[in-house]
Amino acid sequence: MVFPLIFSIFTSVKTNTKSMETFTIRAYGRTELAQFYFPGLNPQTAYRKLQEWIDFYPHLRERLQAAGCHPRSRVYMPVHVRMIVEAIGEP
Repeated sequence: MVFPLIFSIFTSVKTNTKSMETFTIRAYGRTELAQFYFPGLNPQTAYRKLQEWIDFYPHLRERLQAAGCHPRSRVYMPVHVRMIVEAIGEP
């Protein structure tokens, strides 16, 4: 009875680490990137949540704007994605 429990824990950990390895720094749509961070939420909610996280980290919003990311931009360029990942962490 213990074996199935251990096996299910092992496979879930293995699956999660596999999905983390596939993230690459490239241009992402704003909701596309948000859904990487919050896969269980609908796109608008995920986008709003990502914006809250960006505002939570000190000076991240200012650094993004200095790099040319405007509040109405629909795409995060690779330089913006790198800044977000450095501040928040990899999804």
